[in-house]
Amino acid sequence: QTFPTMLSPGNTSPCHHSLHLVAKTAESQHAGIAQQLSDRALNSLERRTKMDRQALAGMLQGTRRSLPTQKLSMDRPNDVVTLDALLERVDDLELGSEQVEALREARKRLNGKLETSGQLAEWDGDEIVFDASDLIEYFAHNRLPTGIQRVQIATITDSIRNRPAGSVKVCCFSDQDSSWSQVSTEGFLTLCSLALESGDRTDPLWLDAYTELKIDISLASPLKFKIGAFLVNLGTSWWLRDYFLFVREAKRLYGVRYIPFVHDLIPIVTPQYCVKELTQEFIEWVSGVFLHADFFLVNSRATKGDLLKVAKTLGYEVNDDDVAVIPLDAQFRDANQELPSVRKLRDWQLAPNDFALMVSTIEVRKNHAAAFDAWLALIEKYGVRRVPKLVCVGKPGWLNDAIYAQIQQSPLLRSCVVMLSGLSDEELGLLYNSCRFTLYPSHYEGWGLPATESLCYGKVPLLADNSSLPEAGGEFGVYFESGSLADLIEKAEALIFDDAYRAGLEDKIKAGFRPRKWQDIANQIGHEIEAFVARTPTPTNEAGEVVERFQPIQFGAHYPIGRSREQRIWKGSGTAEIFRSGAGWWWLEDWGCWTKTGGGDLALRFVDQKGPVRGFVQLHAPGGEPTKYEISAPTVGVFVEGTLDPSEFRWVAIDIPDIAPTEGFHIRFKSVNPIDLNALTDGADPRTIAVGVGGFYFCHADDLIARANFIEAIAIGGLKQLAFNREPIAR
Repeated sequence: QTFPTMLSPGNTSPCHHSLHLVAKTAESQHAGIAQQLSDRALNSLERRTKMDRQALAGMLQGTRRSLPTQKLSMDRPNDVVTLDALLERVDDLELGSEQVEALREARKRLNGKLETSGQLAEWDGDEIVFDASDLIEYFAHNRLPTGIQRVQIATITDSIRNRPAGSVKVCCFSDQDSSWSQVSTEGFLTLCSLALESGDRTDPLWLDAYTELKIDISLASPLKFKIGAFLVNLGTSWWLRDYFLFVREAKRLYGVRYIPFVHDLIPIVTPQYCVKELTQEFIEWVSGVFLHADFFLVNSRATKGDLLKVAKTLGYEVNDDDVAVIPLDAQFRDANQELPSVRKLRDWQLAPNDFALMVSTIEVRKNHAAAFDAWLALIEKYGVRRVPKLVCVGKPGWLNDAIYAQIQQSPLLRSCVVMLSGLSDEELGLLYNSCRFTLYPSHYEGWGLPATESLCYGKVPLLADNSSLPEAGGEFGVYFESGSLADLIEKAEALIFDDAYRAGLEDKIKAGFRPRKWQDIANQIGHEIEAFVARTPTPTNEAGEVVERFQPIQFGAHYPIGRSREQRIWKGSGTAEIFRSGAGWWWLEDWGCWTKTGGGDLALRFVDQKGPVRGFVQLHAPGGEPTKYEISAPTVGVFVEGTLDPSEFRWVAIDIPDIAPTEGFHIRFKSVNPIDLNALTDGADPRTIAVGVGGFYFCHADDLIARANFIEAIAIGGLKQLAFNREPIAR
């Protein structure tokens, strides 16, 4: 019974240290594992470039033979994996006979949960699948996790260890492979454990673990979800191409229920602080998330309010009970971490208690400009010697030229503002521990992690009173009126010069602030997911089959399938992307979307069909040679074929003579001579593309006005005025 405690994260028992010795031995024996992968294989993994799968598999399998960790079935519980590993290393650990016997007894008891084949009995209840794409992508370039990565690690590892064996899986999405791949829970837990230990990305143990996980993912078959599984994404997905196409496919095939964690809606609520491309991508994501999500997790009441407001603007109804608030009021860093000596401050020309600290990405939304203006005003009033320095820590973000120009153009700012980036966890901890107070004048936040982080170090945060910042700082923060420079200066002045006032606030923090553990946040997320699971029946019919949901279309409306480039939203805005069905599509482009070799489907339904229907579909041919195409919809008696010239766009008419099934139907687009862009672009574009689809339009065959409107719109380039998602004319 003592072994589960011994194996828990963060344990520092003698056996734990012995395990580290074993790890160090493995490190010295296998330090070159990551380098054994050829550059070509690693580039193929990281950049998702096209490469013969069998050749890549052989290359990686050859490398894998030298990996130090034993590969065990992903279906085996983590406790079994750990006990097996310990039993194999009893000599290295120098365990006594009683300890070895205790391990064997524990392994025997756990073995009772296994079938005679050594495999777990199939889990019979609801399955939770965590999409860790965002986290694994983060590990490609970073090691030490920040706030949201810690949320993901704690929640997923807790669920793996505490839910019934076989009920939790981890997956990773690839837009190149057009599927999710199951991630080894053993490899995932190992990588997460190492991530929490250090920020050293050159550590051979880290490189080995990351490489091993990438091998697993690259060789894994597409994940087959259990019927009615819950797909939970605790990170972000707006950056993944065609993500919702495959959420939709998982719903179609397996009745999957999708739960995203929405961290903020800043690109929509405050687009002026974001680059245009981000706002456009985020609007596309938001248009899809309300169509696909069954429930939502959010990080603050403010974000929940934004979510409900944006949903209403778009014309969607989201039940208040379907949005769970998960505050990120956690202990962000190890409270017992060993900090560098205060002498380290000299490297930055700083002294303890003689600087204010602002931790944030260097971008316009964080409002460095107001901080600089306040400091200039304070220096003008009190002199440069009496005003503490302002230390700004963060990596460069977007729209920051004015911030750096403001410093460059002011000798006073250059003398009192210190800009730092790329600091270690320990160095940042030293700055928090040594500052007089912290400053966070951001224009808008989803939560405001630095505010809570400041409280964890017992430091008073001076915050703007907007968005979620009052939730992050709670009763312990000092707030200034957002947009009021005079109020910011007044509040900063009190914290700088009134030592008794500041000390009183610090005493209040010490006496009353109790940050939650990451485990507490993980437990809350797990509880909310379990509550969603408990009240949501598996979406199947009486025969236990998943029922596909078809989206309705309006007659007399144009549905452009290409990417949306809108920078604002309104009721009904969105894209016709939702009508793509299956894995036969490449990602959206401005003009429309290419199909894959086997063809692509549109899935739609007519809501008030009264008779025969005339349809028009815009096709696009790849370049190079003529394209033979087929359009077929056997359910409604449609088959059309023809030939397009290279690169030609053409509207093709189709007729549906009978009443279509009320539940909906599929239309397939296929061409017999796909083009391999990989060969044409020397690997720059890995796709093999077939006939493309730019949009569609349906009307009743006898509706001559609708047909005339369509023909006229094509002739004068006015299709936008017929679009289903056009913005209403203001009156």
